[in-house]
Amino acid sequence: MSTIETPSEFRAAFDTLLADTSRLLRIYDRDLSMFDIDLAPRHAALRALCVAGGGRRIELLLDDISSVARTHPRLMRLVRDFSHVLEIRQADSDAPRPEQAFVLADHRGVLVRVDKAAIPGILNLNDPGRANLLNQSFEGMWQRSPASVSASTSGL
Repeated sequence: MSTIETPSEFRAAFDTLLADTSRLLRIYDRDLSMFDIDLAPRHAALRALCVAGGGRRIELLLDDISSVARTHPRLMRLVRDFSHVLEIRQADSDAPRPEQAFVLADHRGVLVRVDKAAIPGILNLNDPGRANLLNQSFEGMWQRSPASVSASTSGL
């Protein structure tokens, strides 16, 4: 287990978890501002998951999706090209949402920030018990959230 205290440690922990993901990546956060998700190495890692096939999934669940299309063009290209693998939804604002933000990898790896508005957190690449609890929470929120970010500008 590693403790995260700074933005650069958070991004390094995310990179570590992303590199350790082989089938399922789930992110729940306020937005994507902490991730620098459009940087070339992260984009390449996400793309590699998308092209690998075999039922792989990337699910991003955000409290605020208002800036995703505008500030993450590489991510939006992945949504356009791999909508069967990569999906972004906005969390239902009428349903209870946790204060913590988390990233889950393959039902075992977890990156958790206790407060979505703060950096401190932990990374554990092998914590299936905690990952299972967070996956249950994520799944409940995911099912209540409508599909919301589309790469199509025509609405079709």
